[in-house]
Amino acid sequence: MDVFAKKRLLILILSLCSPSFSFAYVGDPVTNAAKDLGHLRGLPACMRERSSVYLTAGLIGTGVLLYSYDRQLLALAQKNKSRTVVNLSDNVEKIGNGAYDLALLGGVAGAGYLFKDDKLKDTAFLAAESFLAANAIGTVLKYSIGRARPYHGDKRIFAPFSFKNEHASFPSGHTVSAFSIASVFSARYDSLWVGGISYGAASAVAVQRINSNNHWPTDVLFGAFLGTVTGRAVVRFVKMCPPGKNALLLPVYQPGYAGMTAAVRF
Repeated sequence: MDVFAKKRLLILILSLCSPSFSFAYVGDPVTNAAKDLGHLRGLPACMRERSSVYLTAGLIGTGVLLYSYDRQLLALAQKNKSRTVVNLSDNVEKIGNGAYDLALLGGVAGAGYLFKDDKLKDTAFLAAESFLAANAIGTVLKYSIGRARPYHGDKRIFAPFSFKNEHASFPSGHTVSAFSIASVFSARYDSLWVGGISYGAASAVAVQRINSNNHWPTDVLFGAFLGTVTGRAVVRFVKMCPPGKNALLLPVYQPGYAGMTAAVRF
């Protein structure tokens, strides 16, 4: 092997051993969300950490307890509604409204482009991906379970596959949307402020859905759980298999020769 070939080989080896390249969102949220659904299907089998098992068990236990007191908690929320809460209700509802959420994420992504903030732009795309994946699961559950909304009937009334809005209570779609976005921003930014504002806004949506008599407490609890798990999983998938980190082109120059060396990471 001549000296020039050795140099090119050395460059290739150094490329493969180099630190991780910076994250750049690849593809589109719709396609990536469809891929995420396949990953999420096997997520329960991947919960090997004891803390994750305890958290899941705790949430299930809380859900069972809440289900026992769904009527009482809903009645308490209706009884203690203040005029301020009623006046704010319409504005809070928009935080979990899908159309507003996608418009907001589009604006955030646009701001990322405008101010050359790649992290903000990519986070907006990841949040949109999480939103789509979580709502795909939530919509299937809504119409498969067919739970009656509080204003339509008792908490024990179920009409699977009726495809009627009054039987689409579980889980709360607004809550799923809000938490699927909040969890991505919280996970991507290591900041108490970002986490507090994100989850605070999402929690306000959950409360609003109960106060407006559209959902039972267990509907919003599971909606928050589904949205959070999906958002965290989407961010984790990116860390485990980051898009845009699989190939690198390096210029190679030698007297009498100029070209490129490709480094591919498997």
